[in-house]
Amino acid sequence: MSKEIFAICCVAIVTAVLALTIKRYNSEIALLISIGGAILILFSVIDCILSSVNQVNEILAKSQISSEYIEILLKVLGICFLTEFTCDCTKEAGMDVLTGNISLAGKIIVLMTSLPLFTQVLNTVVSLVSGT
Repeated sequence: MSKEIFAICCVAIVTAVLALTIKRYNSEIALLISIGGAILILFSVIDCILSSVNQVNEILAKSQISSEYIEILLKVLGICFLTEFTCDCTKEAGMDVLTGNISLAGKIIVLMTSLPLFTQVLNTVVSLVSGT
């Protein structure tokens, strides 16, 4: 893991220096460089994400926890990561209104995605309280 974070930091520093240098001459190209660097970093952590998902699947196989809960959790995490990435890109481009709208949309989609989990928790609480 330490090698990965070192590589990620190097890509980030090179991207930032390159984008800041080019920004004086062409801000659109600098933005594209920033987004390109961010995408490279995102792809480099996908391996870590996949290994984490595999570990979660192993834990699920050994436990009695419903895979539906973990599926919802992973979807919500994916939505959060993608929303944050997109917000950072639009904020870098100076589009603050669009950033706010994307953030709001992400929050609403997280809420809608997690509703089945809330429903299940509520049903469990109601059944415990009613004694059935």
